[in-house]
Amino acid sequence: MSTTHLVALTGQGLGSVGRHLKVLLDAGLVGRRRAGRSVLYYRSTAGDVLVRAQGS
Repeated sequence: MSTTHLVALTGQGLGSVGRHLKVLLDAGLVGRRRAGRSVLYYRSTAGDVLVRAQGS
């Protein structure tokens, strides 16, 4: 998802979403890739493992 999409989805401000994404990137829980002029964020393998563990 793009930061714009995450802002709309969460109702948080752009700065807040950006700070959270930086923490998640630094922790290796999300990755990012460029798609044209947008930067898209996705959950990494480590992030998937963490999410699955929360469901247990």
